[in-house]
Amino acid sequence: MVQRLKQFLQTLSNLRKDIKAEKVKQIAKKSLRNQAEQLGTQWFSEFYDVLDHEVGIATEMLERYSQGFGRLLALSTPNNLKISYIQVLDEVIKPFRKELILPLQTGGHGSSSLSLLHKILGNLPDSHENEYLKEAVNCAQRGFFRASAVLGWCSTIDRIHRRIEMIGFAKFNVTSAEMASQQKGRFKRFTSPQNVSSISELREVFDTVVLWIVEGMGLVDTNQHTRLRSCFDLRCQCAHPGQAPITEFNLMSFFSDINAIVFQNPAFHV
Repeated sequence: MVQRLKQFLQTLSNLRKDIKAEKVKQIAKKSLRNQAEQLGTQWFSEFYDVLDHEVGIATEMLERYSQGFGRLLALSTPNNLKISYIQVLDEVIKPFRKELILPLQTGGHGSSSLSLLHKILGNLPDSHENEYLKEAVNCAQRGFFRASAVLGWCSTIDRIHRRIEMIGFAKFNVTSAEMASQQKGRFKRFTSPQNVSSISELREVFDTVVLWIVEGMGLVDTNQHTRLRSCFDLRCQCAHPGQAPITEFNLMSFFSDINAIVFQNPAFHV
């Protein structure tokens, strides 16, 4: 990616040099206009999505570049002013190396915590597994941490539901009944036997009850259950008004836990 960006920057610089060499006020030469159009198109087709989703460059910064390249595309029609070309090219060329190339060379995408978050997100399963997870990852990469946690939990409980469906609702129901009948031990306070026969009915069961039952089914142990409950609590804090801040550190812990305990856990393979 670094080499491709360097080549792209060099081509932009060459175009600016060629346009400056023109002795006219308006650019009519087809070769220059075609090159401007090609470079504008290349930004959107080859660089924007990769830098945004895979590399983690700030979306606000990329949008600023997209505005510039959009203007470059608009200028590629005949007889636009030479000075307009130069202005747009200056705006995208001057900060290009510092803002786009150097962060990739040094391995940084902003703060060290956000860089680590990017690594955690990179270890999640395919973001196209379901829409919840895809949207959660996109929100996190754009700095919408509360929305990311809510959608991340939706993806997590969806995976748990689908695993229960594969195992069979009978197992889920029987386990819950056995847990509710216990008078001592770990499940002595569990009082929510279930009788579900479809995933639609399962989705009506409160998430904390589901977590207790999947522990009873042996899909998670006590510590894993506790950590998932903490993830659910963060989801609730994000979904309801409150003064508790949600930082990238909170989100790093959240995604690390759901990844290790659910998405990468063979017990929840679907």
